[in-house]
Amino acid sequence: MTTNSQSDSNAPIAVLGAGIIGVCAAAYLQRAGHQVLLIDRQPPGEATSYGNAGCLNGSSIVPSAMPGVLAKVPQWLLDPDGPLVLRLGYVPRMLPWLMRFVASSRPDKVDAQARALRALFGRCLDDYAPLVRDAGLERMLHRHGHLVAYTTEEGYAGDAGATALRARNGVVVEDVALDELRAIEPDLSPKFIRARRIAETGHVTDPGAFVKGLAQHVIDAGGRFQTADVRGLETAGDRVTGVVTAAGVLPVRGAVVALGAWSAPLARQLGDRVLLDTERGYHVEVPDAAHGPRVPTLWSEAKIFATPMDGRLRCAGTVELAGLDAPPNWARATLLERQLARMYPALTPDIERVQGQHRWLGFRPSTPDSLPVLGRASRFGNAVYAFGHAHVGLTAAASTGRIVAELLSGAQPSIDLTPFAASRFR
Repeated sequence: MTTNSQSDSNAPIAVLGAGIIGVCAAAYLQRAGHQVLLIDRQPPGEATSYGNAGCLNGSSIVPSAMPGVLAKVPQWLLDPDGPLVLRLGYVPRMLPWLMRFVASSRPDKVDAQARALRALFGRCLDDYAPLVRDAGLERMLHRHGHLVAYTTEEGYAGDAGATALRARNGVVVEDVALDELRAIEPDLSPKFIRARRIAETGHVTDPGAFVKGLAQHVIDAGGRFQTADVRGLETAGDRVTGVVTAAGVLPVRGAVVALGAWSAPLARQLGDRVLLDTERGYHVEVPDAAHGPRVPTLWSEAKIFATPMDGRLRCAGTVELAGLDAPPNWARATLLERQLARMYPALTPDIERVQGQHRWLGFRPSTPDSLPVLGRASRFGNAVYAFGHAHVGLTAAASTGRIVAELLSGAQPSIDLTPFAASRFR
């Protein structure tokens, strides 16, 4: 929507989306001296940011489209316990995304994507530090690293390419001897015969509360939050001047599009067509679990994470390609419960006690090359994109927020944003 009105110089920068990306962007903008207005149809931290595995993983630089992954897809799709589900009726809508995914799996592309991701969030814990300190959330952030565990030699060997890719980008990955693994994780099933440890990572013990705590600090420091359904943007010349909601137009002097899987329509209005879809992910929880992991643990073959959290154990993961509108497929949550019992057999009674009671579906906003869309809109200098972080939203949020603030403060971005530009999809 175009208007001839000019934005009020006293108007805030609007951050559209109050998930972890938007909240961190608002926090860093506020630290840079800007007035901020967070806008979302839900309270902060109640959508995708609520239900993730809680990991702050600066080593998570391995793109989904790795060389050789396509050969595994048929096996995954045919296996009812596999990590991937594709609803066939959704394939026609997703075809351009899937074609770009295939093209992104070339070795040279993968190397470039990994370098870009490492540059973006390799210092994620450092970027979180001031936000966590300001909000008084230190008790929620733990720096104990995580484990990658394997039940087969084939799975361990098959991860060699990802391990080498991490090593080339400065990530230290250590092999863990079997006796040490048993000492670190005594409840882990003896079916796990190999493990690797990445020490540089951390996790939060309640992702939803973590986002809410960061958002509350933004509000306490003078920012505002408004519940609204964003319907569009008003523009004048090359500037965004207002946010269109059901209740009217809110004047702004800048905008950050951080609506996750719902960001593409606004990007299109601003002149950028992006390939954005959703990888639906599920989680299950076991309150007051008597057994389970001491540190976040990834079962590599099953693609699921088990994470100790405040008062509960969360198991999250797998991918379902079915878009935003399909009903939940709770069989995927039931699968997570079964897999969790296989990881930690002593946990089985607790899982059976709460089976089906604590489950969740969320929508990871994903691009085919595993790189978020981060940078200025092509036609509007005061509009910045910050979406498409897929599996690494929590990891990348603070670093993304810092870069958003650099852009809207007129500073030189601290990393090369070319790989993340919306224009790469033209």
